[in-house]
Amino acid sequence: MTGFHEHLIKARAAAGFDTAYKFYHRNGGRKHFAFTFVHYMRIEKGESVPKPEWLERIMLALRLLPTQAEARELLLSYLRASLGGGRCADYVLAPLFSGQGPAAGGPDAMTWMKAHSSVHLSPEEFTAMAASETAYWCAEALCSDGGTWAPGELAKKLSLDAKAAAKALESLKQAGLAVKTAAGKYKCRHQGKFFTYPGRLEGMGAQLETINGYLEKAGGPDFFERLELVRAEEGAMSNYRLQLAQAMDGANAYAAHSAGQRTGFYLIKLRMRRVKDF
Repeated sequence: MTGFHEHLIKARAAAGFDTAYKFYHRNGGRKHFAFTFVHYMRIEKGESVPKPEWLERIMLALRLLPTQAEARELLLSYLRASLGGGRCADYVLAPLFSGQGPAAGGPDAMTWMKAHSSVHLSPEEFTAMAASETAYWCAEALCSDGGTWAPGELAKKLSLDAKAAAKALESLKQAGLAVKTAAGKYKCRHQGKFFTYPGRLEGMGAQLETINGYLEKAGGPDFFERLELVRAEEGAMSNYRLQLAQAMDGANAYAAHSAGQRTGFYLIKLRMRRVKDF
């Protein structure tokens, strides 16, 4: 039977981290995890099982919620490992989960994209990106374009101050997010990829709120809007929000990495609120 460490490696790869080193360090290292990289390698080798209080940190770094189908096998294998495996684990777990259907299986386009086409920004990269409105838009522009840009060219295209753009691009380079060519132009280190923010990691909430402020300030006319009011049980809406999140991920299928007919940045925002008890 597949052990916890094998499920962890599978989930780590599916999240877009092809090595244990990238998973540990791009999520902040000891700033996020309560254990060293050496100890994490012991977990991946099956030599150790993480403490219960460490599991949440690992799930956050995997960008997984416990309610997601992808998390079910990982959590079950963790419980089995924590119980020592074998007949004892079967005795406890079988009655609890025998009636549960198997987790959703089979790769789909969005799962493949997450594993192969996304880049999880490190806390340092994310902080540099959120440092100023100019830095944010420069980073998004570089990520969304396959070319190289001089600071003045990019500033003109984004309606930014040229001096501020030059300063921002240099800070993005120092953080490792941008690369400067011999000709003095800049490009994204992760060209052709999609950014995933580390906003759920500890200490990153302020940066995420700052970027949300930049997006709200950007304004722009509404392209589409739809409202729906529904009475439902909380558990049902918790499941529905996961479907919404998957639909949101699907927007990346339409992304362009070069200029085209009337290309532009489109902000897509989902929000669900409980407005009244009834």
